Amino acid sequence: MEISTHEETTNLPFTKKYPHYAERAELHLLESIKCKLDTLSLPYKIGSSTIFRVPYKLRQSKENLFAPSVVSIGPFHHGHPRFETTEEQKWQFLRDFLSRGDHISLNHCLSEISKLEERARRCYNESVPLDSNRFCLIMLLDGCFVLEYFLKWYGHRLNSIGHSVFVLSDLLLVENQIPFFVVEKLFDIGIGQDQREDFTKYLAYNFSQAGPAVLDASIVPDPPAEIHHFVHLSYHCSIPSDPSKPFVPSSESCCPCCPCCPSMLSTITNLLLEFSLWVLTRIFRKSNSLSLPFQNPTRKRLMVIPCATELQNAGIKLRPKSNPDHMLDISFHHRVLEIPRLAITNESKTLLVNLIAFEQSKSDEMNANLSSFALFLDSLVNTPNDVMILQKCGILHNGLDSDEELTDFFNQICQGMVVKDDHFLAELFAQVNKYFYTYFVPPS
Repeated sequence: MEISTHEETTNLPFTKKYPHYAERAELHLLESIKCKLDTLSLPYKIGSSTIFRVPYKLRQSKENLFAPSVVSIGPFHHGHPRFETTEEQKWQFLRDFLSRGDHISLNHCLSEISKLEERARRCYNESVPLDSNRFCLIMLLDGCFVLEYFLKWYGHRLNSIGHSVFVLSDLLLVENQIPFFVVEKLFDIGIGQDQREDFTKYLAYNFSQAGPAVLDASIVPDPPAEIHHFVHLSYHCSIPSDPSKPFVPSSESCCPCCPCCPSMLSTITNLLLEFSLWVLTRIFRKSNSLSLPFQNPTRKRLMVIPCATELQNAGIKLRPKSNPDHMLDISFHHRVLEIPRLAITNESKTLLVNLIAFEQSKSDEMNANLSSFALFLDSLVNTPNDVMILQKCGILHNGLDSDEELTDFFNQICQGMVVKDDHFLAELFAQVNKYFYTYFVPPS
């Protein structure tokens, strides 16, 4: 059977029937790809980005704790309708900044910001789809806003800003940042480089008081040599760069009857602990009493401890730590677990999860010490009764609406985290478990 030439032509693909159209379409595609490449920000360099969006695995069930509520800083949340009021406030603060002296000119500020554009774009871990003028305007307006905010705070002139507490909370969100060197440059122009160190220490003091730990107000942490942004500074004010490990006496027995144990008894104790954990893992496999199911008993004792109710039932005393150096300053000695006082409010809750997200993003560069603390909180609180016990002990102040809300927060705080077996509080976990599972049998 013969097929006509007309049918052959009809069945041909469009690109073969009309080759000149195919060529034009290919050229159009080529041009569109080139255009997209040309509009991308500068090439990404490994380790150069310091400002990022929180990954999905960390933001699950905590979405509202990473998004600003009052003011947008930087490009990630720029342009949202709910920030219209503070966008107008930014222009007023720019005017106030330029009015600080005749030595400050808009032309000079814009010129200096433009010189920093390339470096500033590299700080973001994704392409910022803004042209040069728009990007530099955001850096100028937002830089002047945060600078004037703290200068007015220092001068007790924040009455013009509604919701100032919420503004501070927004300034400490991982996704709501501009590079610190932009703020430094504007400070040098407006105030003077000779006063920059004092201003940074002032910020460090305020950030150290914003966290959940109730610390001595006279302790002013030293800022790091290089500051990436406000969250980075706040992290170093909350967690020392090289904090000392928790006090856990290794040469003493956890047994209240024996002040000292020979090494052989200590070895036997460890073996008994491993066996107890192996048995308990199977007994409580379907129970909510132990919050994290681990196949390996050795790993389990490093990653979870009994909750406050179980610890108290086992005769372990829970006490607030006197004069702690930082929020990780926890100790376990002679059946007494000492913990720094914590005040959990909506603001400190938001800051805590953002500091954890920042730490998790830099896990290859820094120890996950705050993530270890989150494991501790998640273990300590399983039910509202645990919250009540910690409040009665003077360790915890609950500024949320209910004990149930705080319980839910602690139980979700570790979601998406990655923590190594040798985390900061691992030895303390091991010693608490050694006492609990060796010298106390939980009721069935």
